[in-house]
Amino acid sequence: MAGFGAIGGIYAGIAGLGIAALAAASSSSLASRFSVEATTAPWWVWLGAIASATWAGLALIYSVASLRKSSAPAPKIAVRCLAVVSLAHLASIALGLAGIPGREKFLDLTVVSLLLLELSVVAAIMWQRKRQRKSTRGPARSGSLAVVGGIFAASVVVSTIASMGLAASAAGHLAVPHSEHGAHHTEGIEPGIIDKMKQEEHHH
Repeated sequence: MAGFGAIGGIYAGIAGLGIAALAAASSSSLASRFSVEATTAPWWVWLGAIASATWAGLALIYSVASLRKSSAPAPKIAVRCLAVVSLAHLASIALGLAGIPGREKFLDLTVVSLLLLELSVVAAIMWQRKRQRKSTRGPARSGSLAVVGGIFAASVVVSTIASMGLAASAAGHLAVPHSEHGAHHTEGIEPGIIDKMKQEEHHH
């Protein structure tokens, strides 16, 4: 049976999936400006889209490795990377609060959700390392019910945070609610994106 120490690694894997999804959504939100204003998109839009896509790929790889081993691999490197990315996302949130012109406001909640998951993974890795250091007679054992309960709780927390961030992204704004299929919702969507969608509909 898995020990409580394994829950930290499993949580890192589950949260990593949420981070990957949110980072990909953030990248697509930024990339949506390319087709609308490809000649005027500022440099930070390109940099942000590429960096977010890269972060999504790395988070996905790390989450799979964590889930396979039931332990967060390379904890020192992971904590440093998460710290750097968290600072970048914190700076992005600060820019949003400062009202920087041309910045997509809908990204704020997506980035906040990313930051919450990243900090929670740092906490999970630190907790895992702490338990490993205290364990002198091998990993502490726990009942399978406790482990399953921990995984379920982690899944609920991650899915709740990730859902809020995904709903706030450009893709979330364009998504049609299940009860309202067939209706077009354009409130809160950047006008340039709406015009682009209408042009593509005419082509089809």
